[in-house]
Amino acid sequence: MTSPPLLEVQGLEVEFTTPDGGALHAVRDVSFTLRRGETLAVVGESGSGKSTTALALLRMLPGTGRISGGSVRLDGQDLATADESALRAVRGTRIGMVFQDPMTALNPVLTVGRHLDEVLRAHDGRAGSADRGAGPARRDRPAHPDRPAHPDRPAHPDRPAHPDRPARRDKAARRARAVELLRLVGIPDAERRLDDHPHQFSGGQRQRVLIAMALAGEPDILLADEPTTALDATVQDQILTLLGELTRTTGTALVLITHNMGVVARACDRVLVMYGGTVVEDGPTAEVLSRPRHPYTAGLLAAVPRLSAPSGTRLTGIPGTPPDLSLPLAGCAFAARCALAEDRCHTATPPLTAVTETVRAACLPAAERTEPLPPPPPPVRIDRPAPGAVVLSGEGLRKTYKGRGRRTFTALDGVSLTLAAGETLGIVGESGSGKSTLARVLAHAHPADGGRILLDGRDVTRPGRAALHAVRRRVQMVFQDPYASLNPRMTVGEIVAEPLRAFGTVAPGERAARVAELLRLVGLDPAAADRHPRSFSGGQRQRIGIARALAPEPAVLICDEPVSALDVSVQAQIVGLLTDLQRDLGLALVFIAHDLAVVRQVSHRIAVMHEGRIVETGAADELCEHPRDPYTRALLAAAPEPVPVRVPAGAVSA
Repeated sequence: MTSPPLLEVQGLEVEFTTPDGGALHAVRDVSFTLRRGETLAVVGESGSGKSTTALALLRMLPGTGRISGGSVRLDGQDLATADESALRAVRGTRIGMVFQDPMTALNPVLTVGRHLDEVLRAHDGRAGSADRGAGPARRDRPAHPDRPAHPDRPAHPDRPAHPDRPARRDKAARRARAVELLRLVGIPDAERRLDDHPHQFSGGQRQRVLIAMALAGEPDILLADEPTTALDATVQDQILTLLGELTRTTGTALVLITHNMGVVARACDRVLVMYGGTVVEDGPTAEVLSRPRHPYTAGLLAAVPRLSAPSGTRLTGIPGTPPDLSLPLAGCAFAARCALAEDRCHTATPPLTAVTETVRAACLPAAERTEPLPPPPPPVRIDRPAPGAVVLSGEGLRKTYKGRGRRTFTALDGVSLTLAAGETLGIVGESGSGKSTLARVLAHAHPADGGRILLDGRDVTRPGRAALHAVRRRVQMVFQDPYASLNPRMTVGEIVAEPLRAFGTVAPGERAARVAELLRLVGLDPAAADRHPRSFSGGQRQRIGIARALAPEPAVLICDEPVSALDVSVQAQIVGLLTDLQRDLGLALVFIAHDLAVVRQVSHRIAVMHEGRIVETGAADELCEHPRDPYTRALLAAAPEPVPVRVPAGAVSA
C-alpha cells in the first residue's frame, strides 16, 4: 500500500515586485508530492525557479518575493497560509535546509561547535510540540540505530515543564549532541574539530558541517540546494553516499536541487525538470533520463559531458537563453529555443499532462507522440591543429604555507610540467591537492618557494618589476566565480579596458573599439559595455571574464574551475568558446576542473594531482581509458555519469 504524501505542493505561484512596480513571475503553477524516505531531484538551468521553489516551501523568499497562489501542505498543514509561529515550528525541525555555498552560509568568526550549538538551542524542546501538525511526533519514530537516546534531565527549577515538550539540554549535552552530529556526517576527530573555524575545513567538510546543522533539528524533509556543485568527484561521491544513508536510516525525505544529471542518476528516485518557472517534465529518474519526452530535458541530457566521449569532441549546448520572467509568456516557455517547436507552441500554453503511466510532460507534441524523443547525435570531433613549441614549463615547483604555531603546509611538492602553444593541459585532483596553488604560482600571483618557471625558454621564476609586468601580460587567468571576480561598481567596458590601460597595449582613443572587438570575440553584444555585471547571467559574466583575460593578448590562459558554477548548457557554451578561441588565437590553455568528463573532452593531455604532487600525466584518452595510478582510478570511479543507477525508495534487492 502506498504511503500518503508527506509534502504536497499544488499550483504554487511565486512573484517578485520589480523596481518599476511590475511583477516577475518566478514560479508558475508548480505541483509535486514527496513521500517519507524519497529523494526528489529538481533540475534546470539557472533562473528556472529551482531555488525559489525550495525557499517558498519554507516561506523564506528574499526581498519582495511572495507566494501569490497555490498551497504547500506538510502533513495536511498549509504552510503557504500559516502564521509565523507555525512556520518557526517547521523551519529546521520539520524541514531543514542545506545551502549551496558553505563559505557564505557559515560565519567565519564562529567555531563549528558554536554554529551547531546555536542551531541546537534554537530547536531544542520543539520536538513533540503540538505545532508539528498531523505528522507523528519525533518521539514516536524509531530511534536511529547509531544514535543513543539522551538521558532525562530535570526541567528548569523556575519554569514549569510543557506537557508535550522534552526538557531543554544543558551546554554539555548540546556539545555531546554536536559531536554526535559531526560523526554522523563523517567528520574525523569530531570532538577536537568542534573548536575549529570554517576556514580550517576543506570544501567537502564544510558542506558536511552544513548537513550536520540541517540534521540538528531531526527534520522530516531535507532541502539541499546544489550541495555538490563545487566539489570534486570523490568528495561529491562521499556527500551523495552520506545523503543516501540518511534517507535510508532515518526516513528523511530529500529534495536535491542540482544541475548535474550525473548526480540525479546516482542519487534520486524521481526527477522534476523546471524551465521558465514551470515544471516541464517529471517522473521516475530511470524513465526520464533514459527516455525523455520534453525537448528541454533531452537538451539538458545532450549537454552533459560524458566520461566516455573522447578528447577533442564538442559539448552540445542548448542555443539561446532562458526567457525573461518579468515579461508575459505566450505559449510554451521553451518554444523560442526548441528545434521541434510548431506554430501552436508559440501561442498555446501546454498543460503538464501524463504521456506515460508514470511520466508527465508540458509539451503539446509530446502529448501526441507514442515514442520518446530520439537519442542525441554522436559527439562531433573538433578539427584541432597539432600543438606547437613549448611556451610555459615548471620544474620542481614547491610552495609551502605557514599554519598555526610552527606548522607548515606543503601545497606544491616538486611539480614539473610543460605546456605547448595551442595545447590544453587539463589538471584534476581533489580539493586541497594543489591545483589552484599551481595556477597562482604559474601566473605569478604567488611566488614559488623552489624550482623554476620558464616562459618562452627564459627563467622567470623571480622576475624583476619590469619583467614581472611582461610575464603577467603573457600569462592571464580566468577565475572560478564569475560573480566575485568582476568589480560590481565598474561597467563591463571599464572591466575589459582595465588591462588595456595597465599594459598600454592600445592607445586611449582606440580602447573603445578594442573593447567592442573583444566582446564580439566572446559572443557578447558590444552594447553590453555600458552595463554593469549585475545585469548578466553567470555564463555571460564568465564570458566577460574571458574577454578581460584576452585583452592583453596573452600566450597562456590559465582557467581555474571556469565552469564549475555553471549549469550544463552554459558550461557547454563556455567550453566551446574556449576551444574556438584556442584554435583561432593559438592560445595555450591550463584547464583546471573537478569534472573529469569535461577535462577529457577539452584537453590534449591531463595531469592528476594528489597532495601537492603530479601522480600521473598522459594523453587525455589514454589516461582516462587506461589509468595507472590507484588515485587516478579512484577519481574515475567516483565520476558520476547520467545513467540511472538509483534503486527506488522501498525497493528490495535480492
